[in-house]
Amino acid sequence: MILKKLQLRNFRNYEIAAFDFCPHINLILGQNAQGKTSALEAVYLLAIGRSFRAARLGDLIKREKEGFYVETTFLARDVEQKIALAFDGNERRILHNSTYYPSLSSLIGLMPVVVMTPDDDLIKGPPQSRRKFIDMQIAQFDPLYLHHLTRYFRAMRQRNYLLRQSRLQTIDLWEREMAHAAEYLVSKRLQFIEDLTGASAPLHEQLSDSEGQLTLNYRGYSEEDDLSAFFLKRFEANRQKEIKLGSTLSGPHRDDLDILIDGHEAKHFASEGQKRTCVAALRLASWQMLKERSGKTPLMLIDDFGLSLDKIRRRQFLEAVDNLGQVFITSVDPLSSELFKRDSASFYVKEGIISNNSRLTV
Repeated sequence: MILKKLQLRNFRNYEIAAFDFCPHINLILGQNAQGKTSALEAVYLLAIGRSFRAARLGDLIKREKEGFYVETTFLARDVEQKIALAFDGNERRILHNSTYYPSLSSLIGLMPVVVMTPDDDLIKGPPQSRRKFIDMQIAQFDPLYLHHLTRYFRAMRQRNYLLRQSRLQTIDLWEREMAHAAEYLVSKRLQFIEDLTGASAPLHEQLSDSEGQLTLNYRGYSEEDDLSAFFLKRFEANRQKEIKLGSTLSGPHRDDLDILIDGHEAKHFASEGQKRTCVAALRLASWQMLKERSGKTPLMLIDDFGLSLDKIRRRQFLEAVDNLGQVFITSVDPLSSELFKRDSASFYVKEGIISNNSRLTV
């Protein structure tokens, strides 16, 4: 898959801008707060339906403007396609080729993508960050996963309402709905984590010069569990306690992932450099898995390259990145195109204006 063009209008600090991307390495350079990350944000928005920095679409509108428009042209399986998203401050319009989509989640899977940022909270953040990572990766290659995730949360909202009202006559109906969806979610998560462990361990060894072994553990379940029956028993056992709180205390929405180096939790025992190396290995491994399972070559977005890795790990990471598909890298440093073995393009951004574009053919 190749992203050919990106057009922005009143998006963040861009008034009108257009990128013509190279099919290999794309360097977006400039000082802080000029629009480098916003370009990656627009790509991610069109691929996932949400920003990796902002919670609301309204936050993406350029100051003193009423709305924004973003559009990309890309090749998937040698067929040119277009995705456009317009937001006027109240309503959004999503267009894929000639079809209007009802929701942002409809975009997931059209352009598989992986993003890596210097403030990545995959290890240091709360359990929600790790669940979000797992959910987003699986949803991009398994449409049924998103269906069951939506189904689970819809049923849980109904169960929570009944708990708060102490109305238990029909609660078992919603618990069965939740258990059925939870069985699918957890089984897919367990398989994903098992595969991710196998894919990330050698990458971590490469990036860290064999400093510790990376392993992953999804808490609380095993492949042998009858997951549907497991959740039904747990929901029933917790009802009385949960009536007082008005919420569901256990299930896929509360699970967590242990990220371990030599058997110790990276969150508590790893150095900052080790944590960053773990994150880099996990993001690269998720790119590999997404390519295998989606049948498309995902886009790789790397924000503020060089801030999250030391000099040695930076060189090792560049070697790994050079073997990926189309890559987009932002940096305040004037990265030389000669660092890469493949064709590259450089875009210099200042105050939302793209200038001095250049390409190097290898």
